[in-house]
Amino acid sequence: MKKFVFITGVSSGIGLDATKALLSEGYAVIGTVRSVEDKVRLESEFKDDFKAVICDITDDIGLTKSINQVKEYLGDRSLFGLINNAGIVKAGPLNMISDDDFSYQMEVNLIATRKVTNKIIPMLKSNKNLKPRIIFISSISGVFAAPFNGPYCISKHALECMIDIYRRELKYLGIQVIGIQPGPIKTEIWRKSLGSLNQYLGGPYDKMLKNADHIIKSTEKAALDVEVISQKILKVMKMEHPSHRYMIRKGKALFKLISYYTPKHWVDKLIWKNLEKENPKNYRPV
Repeated sequence: MKKFVFITGVSSGIGLDATKALLSEGYAVIGTVRSVEDKVRLESEFKDDFKAVICDITDDIGLTKSINQVKEYLGDRSLFGLINNAGIVKAGPLNMISDDDFSYQMEVNLIATRKVTNKIIPMLKSNKNLKPRIIFISSISGVFAAPFNGPYCISKHALECMIDIYRRELKYLGIQVIGIQPGPIKTEIWRKSLGSLNQYLGGPYDKMLKNADHIIKSTEKAALDVEVISQKILKVMKMEHPSHRYMIRKGKALFKLISYYTPKHWVDKLIWKNLEKENPKNYRPV
């Protein structure tokens, strides 16, 4: 019996590569896109076993309409998996970023993600000996609060909590919940982020933010290939007993040491020492 997987945000990045990986292994994928052009492009590229649904997950009416399209497409079939991948980044000093930008960050990365999850849960069913599963694409930003990326970090911190709650509650419905925490990954997000902090130059954080684009480019250069994430997703889909979380980044042991076990005032000093460099590589010390 073919396994159907619903993925949010498949037009590029992790969502697109995960779609390719799953299709190559015989899964059927239903993915959300935000434009007719992307729907036509992807359905033309993938053809069989793929369906694109135009959906802005923050639009309640549109989301309900899209879910109804999914139900109609599936008929008497069920979903085996849900991958909550859609997300955005709104960077900026927490005391200066607009209320609208902050709210939209929470809406996409947290509130809308919950709405999607709750609409999909009734459609998830076991496939042979494997329990249905929900994978949340979180971030290492969910465990490390990097300055000037506050809204994104806050949204991912909250998502980490939501993952735990879903996992503990949905266990009683026979649904497995897994979080994947990528570090920097080579996707379009870096190109889209260039210039995003320029609006804050000339203000109180000018010294730290003047190198923002340099940091973005350095981070992208050192990032892992997106295939690392899609292959992990594929493995998680096949496991009978997947772990509750997978952190994927270079220098994972050192990152965990600093994030979980190092006194916060030491971490603060590491951050500021790094930012005071002429050409810092990151807003995180590792």
